[in-house]
Amino acid sequence: MLAGALVVGAGLVFAALRRTAPAPAEREVRGGTSGGGPGRLWTRHFGTLLAVNAALGVFFGSTQVSVSAFAAVHHAASAAGFLYGLMSAASLLAGLVYGRCHRHSPPGHRLPPILTFLACASLLPMLADSPWQLGLALLLPGAGVAPCVIVASTLVESVMDRSVLTQAFTWTNSACAAGIAVSAAVVGRLVDGTGTRTGFAVPLLALTATAALTWSSRIALTSATASTSATTTFGRLPEQADSAGAAP
Repeated sequence: MLAGALVVGAGLVFAALRRTAPAPAEREVRGGTSGGGPGRLWTRHFGTLLAVNAALGVFFGSTQVSVSAFAAVHHAASAAGFLYGLMSAASLLAGLVYGRCHRHSPPGHRLPPILTFLACASLLPMLADSPWQLGLALLLPGAGVAPCVIVASTLVESVMDRSVLTQAFTWTNSACAAGIAVSAAVVGRLVDGTGTRTGFAVPLLALTATAALTWSSRIALTSATASTSATTTFGRLPEQADSAGAAP
């Protein structure tokens, strides 16, 4: 009931923030768009961002199941929520700290090291032998979650054309949800058959592969961000373009 109230209440609050909402994209017309050309949704850059969000979903789904199984095996099933809450608290604090930092590098260059950090930190839960050790081991990967989500969302907004931006966010959120659902089912079977260490290995493998993908795509993502920013600024009203150029 509390979770439902928070989702509905916060959703209504965000829906009421009209002043900060982006302006709707111009409607498409036959043979193209009134804005000068159709925006493409399925691009290589978008595929990379879909993979990142799917890997985050695998991390969430696998970790939830593995933490619950680990706590049950160590006769501390009631501690599962507390253990997972430690990771969430670390993510919350990291998100607040990240939001306060002044960054000069483009998001396309920030995503690979953040994903690499998250992948390396995901190794720690595999080394835990007791619930309190697992709690400590979950703090470091938790600290990488919020910055990764923030940068991935920033890249979606920066890379995608405004005419397909809402679709892009819908697909990336769906990729994350699919990663959670599929990984939870698969890891549940793996843990039953081979133990919790195998369950913790799944997000490690998924994040490692995705980190390698983003390292190979970082220059292309940065170039796409710069290109989209220039196009968006060109299409704004003069006062909007001036304010965008003056923003830090």
